[in-house]
Amino acid sequence: MSQSEDEMDKHLQSAMFGTPVLHPDEQHRNLGTFHERIDLGITFTQALLRDYSAELQTEITAHPNYQLLLHGLLDQDILDRYIKLANQANLKFAIRNDLLYQHEPDSLAIALAAPMAISPATINIDDRFPLAPLPTTSALPKQLLLDRIHQHLERNRREFRQRHHLN
Repeated sequence: MSQSEDEMDKHLQSAMFGTPVLHPDEQHRNLGTFHERIDLGITFTQALLRDYSAELQTEITAHPNYQLLLHGLLDQDILDRYIKLANQANLKFAIRNDLLYQHEPDSLAIALAAPMAISPATINIDDRFPLAPLPTTSALPKQLLLDRIHQHLERNRREFRQRHHLN
């Protein structure tokens, strides 16, 4: 194949399938960005169990040029909370609605991302901002709680597919 045919083939491939993405699996796991650019990450389970606004505010204040990435399948009240936080801090944010982005209990639901590689020691918000242990008075066993979170995420998936006519 000649060079001009190679260029034409690349052009046709881009027109039919879109611009090629570098490390697509990694970007699908990390809300469209690379892992080394994520400063803090919050999973779906964490987002459903606790409000991390104060911790995110601390990082946003330290890094006002970062961007907040939000998974579109988060509950609306959770999305609203973090959108309000980003707006108050005049921080760029993006809501990722594509079904390519993973939607499991331990998948990233919220990420604070830098414009370049930073590679922090950990992106887990609970590791970076640990809470004092609470007395365990929960009547729900841990597995039951995880099952309820999984059911909640499944309901959100179904509603999203119905709302966007994807079934």
